[in-house]
Amino acid sequence: MPEGTADILVIGGGVIGSAIAYHLARAGHATLVLDQHAPAAPPAASWASAGGVRRQGRDPAEALLARRAIERWPTLEQELGADLHYRQHGQLLVAESDAEAAELITFVAQQQAVGFSDVRLVDQAELRELVPGLAPQVVAGSFSPADGQADPVRTTQAFAAAAQRAGARYWTETRCLALRIAGAKVVGAETTRGEVAAGQVVLAAGAWSDELANGIGLSLPIRTAVYQMLRSTPAPIGLLGPVVSALGRRLSLKQLVDGAFLLGGGWPGDAMPDRRGYALREESIAGGWAAACGILPAVGAQRVAAAWCGLEAESIDDVPFIGPAPDWEQLTLAVGFSGHGFALAPAVGQAIADQLAGGQTPELEPLNPARMAGWDSASVAQFRADTP
Repeated sequence: MPEGTADILVIGGGVIGSAIAYHLARAGHATLVLDQHAPAAPPAASWASAGGVRRQGRDPAEALLARRAIERWPTLEQELGADLHYRQHGQLLVAESDAEAAELITFVAQQQAVGFSDVRLVDQAELRELVPGLAPQVVAGSFSPADGQADPVRTTQAFAAAAQRAGARYWTETRCLALRIAGAKVVGAETTRGEVAAGQVVLAAGAWSDELANGIGLSLPIRTAVYQMLRSTPAPIGLLGPVVSALGRRLSLKQLVDGAFLLGGGWPGDAMPDRRGYALREESIAGGWAAACGILPAVGAQRVAAAWCGLEAESIDDVPFIGPAPDWEQLTLAVGFSGHGFALAPAVGQAIADQLAGGQTPELEPLNPARMAGWDSASVAQFRADTP
């Protein structure tokens, strides 16, 4: 196939785009991936992800997709032929008061109602078995045993490598300048490497997807969010198994394979005006560190070793838009993952490949981009103007 042609063009080589490319190439489609840098390069979300692999706490619209993704993760390392630093030690959401413990009762019932039947309440005794070093004020928890964590950079690069082994081509350090259209069809793209002609186009460019969509008059109800991550100096290994979050705090806390703690939870940074970089906020660094120390005091014996941010596309209803683009033929969207797309990547890749082949994809029905019509232009403009 000539260099500038493809059956399917995927714009964006992050974990979502590369998972899509992998499944498309494995199904025999001539697939070309464009990435403005390289897979999992800063400041993309796939580089800065917290690496949580969870179902617990998902919006009901994502529930079926999340279930299918979690089923894939235990065998994904073998499938991709790479060490993803995947560990299935569960995810623990903790309460620090009787009022929050009462909230967990309702929360667990909601989790079970959407099909996460193994999610359960845990009392103080079991909490300390799961995480012996929890702060004394932690009184209850919701535990999802099938959840876990993985390394986002390793995972993104593994999907990209597997996609290329299956025949996908990658144009890295290549910016997509505009989508090419013919009537109501999207037929390719203009890039810094030349024109690309494609039978189908998948837009999975993360925080930069709106620029390309705007170029064809498609207004996506997404905005750029900047999420901070902190990494501590290495602590003794084995202090923390599950991923821990808290009802009353911005927190996602993990211990990595080298013993370092990884702290997330949505603490904000700031995007540069051109959205090609970011600036940290000192108050977010202090707030994120305090949140972790308040739940697991052992974190306080360490210090912050590194801090960084990633740029993420946040959707107006906090769940992604996945599927055919409204009013445009041959264009599929996979955008707006709102800081929690990493775990979904294996299922998103499979579902997009199935959908483009004409298969049934019930897991994508609640995420259909057709729901964009539910917001008027003034509401979308206000959403974009508000700082996350």
